[in-house]
Amino acid sequence: MAKKILVIDDEELIIKSLERLLNKEGFTVTVAENGAEAVERVRDIDFDLVITDVKMPDMDGIETLKKIREARRQMNKEVMPEIVVTGFADPDKFEEAIALDVTQYIFKPFDNAALLNAVKKALGGT
Repeated sequence: MAKKILVIDDEELIIKSLERLLNKEGFTVTVAENGAEAVERVRDIDFDLVITDVKMPDMDGIETLKKIREARRQMNKEVMPEIVVTGFADPDKFEEAIALDVTQYIFKPFDNAALLNAVKKALGGT
């Protein structure tokens, strides 16, 4: 069965790029364009991995991950692997992500091969 990945980003170009890249590798991709939508998706689907942008309107990626974790905790599910992607070198957000013990923190623009490697590693592959 294909691994299910939730991609959270407010930029359509990034969403389409990640969707195409991950689908090509055989993953099932669900998209959320903001944090609130992502939390709702997590309530409906049991994802294997989440990839989120940091800088988004209303709720940033770090806050989104916290809300996703809380939603999963309420459903008695463990924290899933999380990859944070950002185009901004914000040391505070980086520290928050590290404090959350996210699986990977990647800067945009990212190399597709490096991102795929991070995804596969996060999902237990090599």
